[in-house]
Amino acid sequence: MKKRQRRFWIPAEDRAVRTLYPHLRTADISNILGRPVYSVHARAEKLGVHKSAAFNASPLSGRNIKGYVQHGMRTRFPKGHVPANKGTRRPGWHAGRMKDTWFKKGQFPFNRDPEFYVLGALRVNSDGYIDMRVSFDKGAKGWRALHRILWEDAHGPVPPGHIVVFKDRDRLNVELENLELITLADNARRNVMWNNYPKPLARAIQLRGALMRRINRKASNEAQHR
Repeated sequence: MKKRQRRFWIPAEDRAVRTLYPHLRTADISNILGRPVYSVHARAEKLGVHKSAAFNASPLSGRNIKGYVQHGMRTRFPKGHVPANKGTRRPGWHAGRMKDTWFKKGQFPFNRDPEFYVLGALRVNSDGYIDMRVSFDKGAKGWRALHRILWEDAHGPVPPGHIVVFKDRDRLNVELENLELITLADNARRNVMWNNYPKPLARAIQLRGALMRRINRKASNEAQHR
């Protein structure tokens, strides 16, 4: 189905609304501008334009038609109306009854998986690492990477500037023998894209990049001396 393109209001249309809306029926203005009635009403409200007293008193407004009742008046409670249920109590009511339906302190929500909300629960996060629940803090604060917990339990805290990585690069293979501690610099070199290509292809890409940089520098110097 073809999506209808949004039509923005232009200054000329705004001037027409300010001029015509107080004195004409909205349906007539809708026909003049070629816009839906609700759109004209909404634009007039945004511009702060209202029907004039003369229009509301005229036959065009429809208010002087016999039997006319202002919109909404038929369904409003009249002043002094007594609610039909005043003084009644639902079956089983007693003072303090609402407390019976409150959540009790420490009560687990019925729509949550209890196995997911226990300390030690595991999940796979959006980056593909296995996390373990270590607290009930909101969001990611309640979780820690399982491979890091395993490494620190065996070797102590990870020193600054270092990271625990997987030897086989399988983030789901969380075994102590598969973990190693390396520096951030080593990790950057390890993940450089050239390592994913055959050496001849990686060398060709690097040479092409160097050639393009020399060409660009030469073109830039020539442009500066013109």
